[in-house]
Amino acid sequence: MTQGKTHRSKSTPARSLAKLKVERLQPRPRQRLAARLPLRTRSPLERRQQKTPFLIAHTPCWVITLYPEGGDVHELLGSLKSQRLRANQVAGVDGRNGIPRFETGETLANATTRWRHLCELKNSEIGCYLAHLRAIRQAYQAGLQRVCILEDDVQLEEDFGRVLAELERLPPEVEMVRLMGLKVRKRKVIRVLNDGIHKLVRPERGWCGAQGYLVNRRGMEKVLGHASQLFEPIDKVFDHFWQFDLKLYGVEPHILWETAHTSSIEKSNIARAKVARWLYWLHPFGKLWRSIERHVYLYRYKKEFYPASKPKQRPGRTARMKL
Repeated sequence: MTQGKTHRSKSTPARSLAKLKVERLQPRPRQRLAARLPLRTRSPLERRQQKTPFLIAHTPCWVITLYPEGGDVHELLGSLKSQRLRANQVAGVDGRNGIPRFETGETLANATTRWRHLCELKNSEIGCYLAHLRAIRQAYQAGLQRVCILEDDVQLEEDFGRVLAELERLPPEVEMVRLMGLKVRKRKVIRVLNDGIHKLVRPERGWCGAQGYLVNRRGMEKVLGHASQLFEPIDKVFDHFWQFDLKLYGVEPHILWETAHTSSIEKSNIARAKVARWLYWLHPFGKLWRSIERHVYLYRYKKEFYPASKPKQRPGRTARMKL
């Protein structure tokens, strides 16, 4: 009897374990799937925001043109965008068919032009001048810290964007940087750019030409404060930087060049307008006075301009550059 009880007590746990296994193996009742809503009642899928393309430089590049639908303009804009730069067109001012209309604050000082240059500005020169002046004013009023202004007859070097990205990080004392020029001048090398391929230089005289330049906010203020009275071509205003203390620099080798073309700007020194004879006597004294002003300025800031020397090689690809 004792052995039988003991046998039943030992077999009971085994039966309960077998029951549990059977219960676990039994299939659970399937849950009914929720009814799918028809496509028309579903909420529309949220579109993923497209990533903004990575820009190599944040400075906007504005192309001044009289031909917004021209092939050269679209090619230049395409080159800028391919180098990951912000590119836009800016309408030029047409002076080919007469004197352009002046806006508030813009005046033409023909009397000053006569005694300083023994000629008068041509209408196309006035249009070119106003296009640059108004582009700078537009950038300033828009609150931009800097802007790169290009004419539509240039082409870019392959590392244009890379150098521009370094130029926009320069201190505010570098107020304007010419990206090319038409004359080779003595200059001081300030620093290297683009891993030593390019240099930031400070020329002691103007490079001539306004085909492309970078100007910061401080430079905009100086140009707008000095150049609203027109008496010489816009590139001459930049060349006479010492007259309004514009901190003007340049890049060597040039990072753009002018394409061979027939310019629509008629030069004032060709087929000069007749001026009074006595102005020819006054002209040398004015030229001497401006030369003295320039030398005094260079002496005052001689540490920033010297030692200076001409580049050993041709600094750019522009065909009409004067060495």
